[in-house]
Amino acid sequence: MDCEDTLTDPLKRSWTVLGLMSGTSLDGLDVALCEFTSLDGDSAWKGEIVQFKCFEFSVSLSKRLRNGINLQAEDLFKLDRDWACFAAKCVNSMNVKADLLSSHGHTVFHNPSDGYTVQIGSGADLAARTSMPVVCDLRRLDVAYGGQGAPLVPLVDSLLFSEYSACINLGGFSNISHLNGNLTTAWDIGVCNNLLNHLSREINLEYDDGGIISSSGVVIPDLLSSLLSLPYHELSPPKSLGMEWMVESVLPILNEYSSSSLEDRMRTSVEYVAQTIVESCPSSGSVLITGGGVFNSFLMSRLQELTKSSDINFEIPDPIISQGKEAYAFAFLGLLRYLNKPNILQSVTGASKASSGGAVWIP
Repeated sequence: MDCEDTLTDPLKRSWTVLGLMSGTSLDGLDVALCEFTSLDGDSAWKGEIVQFKCFEFSVSLSKRLRNGINLQAEDLFKLDRDWACFAAKCVNSMNVKADLLSSHGHTVFHNPSDGYTVQIGSGADLAARTSMPVVCDLRRLDVAYGGQGAPLVPLVDSLLFSEYSACINLGGFSNISHLNGNLTTAWDIGVCNNLLNHLSREINLEYDDGGIISSSGVVIPDLLSSLLSLPYHELSPPKSLGMEWMVESVLPILNEYSSSSLEDRMRTSVEYVAQTIVESCPSSGSVLITGGGVFNSFLMSRLQELTKSSDINFEIPDPIISQGKEAYAFAFLGLLRYLNKPNILQSVTGASKASSGGAVWIP
């Protein structure tokens, strides 16, 4: 039988961790099998993605997740269970062994100003169905300490991607980590794929492949100005976003221009996304850019064009890191929680204290 290593200092051994990430853009469940090794106590680590796979949601599950914000309590708990059952089935299909499974879950509500954030995906069901220890619900303790509960990835950026000046993720929302030695600042920039995908669904497409639709339109100046003038963009960090903000603040503005062509609204939305990102970038240095948005060629071309006269160098890593970085990040954050080490940067979230966030389920 296999015997657990109880003699080696846990910070001087390698760990195999499965990371799960399900973003609000609903492009699937990312599963990353990762290896992490401590190099110097808990202050220096190395890691890699050993295996990565993205599992598509069924049409019915995707529809329920998109409507999660409107569900009654019992239906939301059923969705909490069903997401976990789906995730466990995906993990089991990979037939791999790991010391730990760390799940971000799927965000339904995020309203830290009112003291709550909700990521569904039952840790109990994950543990029972995979027979692995599970860490989940990583955001709520930080919110309880008065923090934003987001973004959480900057700690990973500071420890595992410190060679960059900044790291940007282009997911349902865009976010950025500024890496300045021991001082890391980070925030959610604004809406990204969620907005572009919302518009694509008008013509029954899940996304604008390569930005073909948006590239054929022209910018609507008044719409762009209204979007850029949203009060959120004037706030100083710490700050974070949830779907509620897009529904309540962005879509009403967009709906005022419903008579404009889809191509023009898409083109304006890409410009809005690109300008908010560039406005958040450092003045110089190498910037790692990952997430589903890197596959939108038109969006990437606008970022390059808007920064061509600056000293910023955008670096897009290989596809596995581009797609799997968030799952990799949450694998690492879950490992830190499992080791009872701080996994949330107080300086980023604005919490009253640093914490080791996450619920641990032992099968």
